Amino acid sequence: MAANNSNNGSKNGTTRNRPSNYVILTLRAVNDGESRFAKSGFPFAKVRAFLSQGKDKDTGEYKPSVFFDVLAFSKDEHMSDPCAAISQIVKKDMLTVKGNLAMEEWTGKEDGVKRQQLVIFASSVEPFVFAENAQAEAEDELEGEPA
Repeated sequence: MAANNSNNGSKNGTTRNRPSNYVILTLRAVNDGESRFAKSGFPFAKVRAFLSQGKDKDTGEYKPSVFFDVLAFSKDEHMSDPCAAISQIVKKDMLTVKGNLAMEEWTGKEDGVKRQQLVIFASSVEPFVFAENAQAEAEDELEGEPA
């Protein structure tokens, strides 16, 4: 008789209904987003972005940033929402991306050196706006409106 593993392999069932390897990060774009078409004819989009780790409290120097390629793919010939969002990103824009984290690895053709790159396969991409900026923008829009 087969055992029913209702706790998804964990001792106490805490991993149930939680996607593995799912990240939500707010990043800053290093370049403009771009969209292309794969050999299949389906669109995809890509942008290079980084996560700032801020300053070291003791030295005041910036800690190294972490760089990612953010990719989104369409499942048919119509551009998906994440692809469209990435293609509209402009250098230095901030974006919040949700998706799966992966490490791509390859060997350089000319030097034979192994290289690695962190990649986020995006399921959602949204522009990021600081809350205080959003409040100020909302107040500017309402200026002159009757109370």
